[in-house]
Amino acid sequence: MQNLYIKTYGCQMNEYDSERMADVLSVSHGLHLVNDPVLADVLLLNT
Repeated sequence: MQNLYIKTYGCQMNEYDSERMADVLSVSHGLHLVNDPVLADVLLLNT
């Protein structure tokens, strides 16, 4: 299983969008959300 790190900037809706993206990527690609970018295989920047 690969790890995913999401960094979110901007408004409250961006936070919601990041949570949804994490959920979708978890189901569709088996990515596991982590809190440390050093541990991540995939980095996603949401602005």
